[in-house]
Amino acid sequence: MNSKETAKTLGHLLLTKVFFNPIGLVVLGTALILLVLPVFMSMNGKDKGFDLENPEQNTDTLSDAVGGAYCAVNGEINQELWEAKMDTAGVFSGKGELFIQIASDQGIDPVLMAAIALHETTNGTSNALVTKNNPGGLMGKDGLMHFSTLEEGLESMGQTLHNRIIKDGYVTIFDLGSVYAPIGAANDPTNLNAHWVPTITSMVSSLGGLTMNCTTQSGEFAQPIPNVKVNSNYGVRIHPITGEVSNHQGVDFACSSPEPIYAAKEGKVVYAEFPESHPNNTYGNIVVIQHKNNLFTAYAHLSRIGVKVGQEVRQLEVIGQCGSTGRSTGDHLHFEIHTGHKFGARLNPMLYLKEPV
Repeated sequence: MNSKETAKTLGHLLLTKVFFNPIGLVVLGTALILLVLPVFMSMNGKDKGFDLENPEQNTDTLSDAVGGAYCAVNGEINQELWEAKMDTAGVFSGKGELFIQIASDQGIDPVLMAAIALHETTNGTSNALVTKNNPGGLMGKDGLMHFSTLEEGLESMGQTLHNRIIKDGYVTIFDLGSVYAPIGAANDPTNLNAHWVPTITSMVSSLGGLTMNCTTQSGEFAQPIPNVKVNSNYGVRIHPITGEVSNHQGVDFACSSPEPIYAAKEGKVVYAEFPESHPNNTYGNIVVIQHKNNLFTAYAHLSRIGVKVGQEVRQLEVIGQCGSTGRSTGDHLHFEIHTGHKFGARLNPMLYLKEPV
């Protein structure tokens, strides 16, 4: 029998034994599901619009996870972070005290004012700042306003923020963004304003947190990301990579690199590395913190680890940055609570996290 005749015979058998046979149809249907389901679930497991090839384009997709920012520890400026940021901020270098003075005079948060100025001027280097002493994208009837000195420009910016925050009541970053950089504005044809809230929030975090009008936390464990959005809950699910039914032993929170990750509770760092052994290497960069009563919190897939083993950390202290290391479909934080010992029995983290107030 030649190859042509063999093909015809196999085709005939396929038609008669599979397509016209109920059992054959069931087998065929099952095979197709097993082939297609993993691909579909892998695609469905990613955030809508998430682009792994262009990670910087994912801000819009994840921006609804942002809108607030945590308070600075003790409600005071983190001098180390503040000085490090301000000393490398172009025209603003050495002007940290001027920001604090003007913000104090206007009754507003110097950290928020500095974050907005840094964003609006590309870290103190924009042409509007260099040639017009305009530190905040301030607009007049003839376009960008011009000031004779940087101090005059900062004072005008402070007054503008005072009017929006104190007089009009736009106290949160999200609310302020609606008037300072409204989405869909006629003068924003490329929708850059959509990046304003998440960028300001990230900038505030890099400065150590807000000192006024910020999110405080009630309860034993704080949320490790402000205003969290859950991508995948604790419990049984279809794995977004393998397509198999599995037990998700933590919860996935939406975030975008390099957004900071915060300690959910004070404790001691007992693990901070990329595990080499299987299966823990799927975590990527992971930090584990030991708390009282033999409870442990784990923070996985970090792009950067910011603490060391043995280090004591405060609640809401930055311990690393959001990322996608290990087995991951894209930037997010995989958060777990262990009991007994690190990598011990996993509990549902959502039972321990409290809503911000």
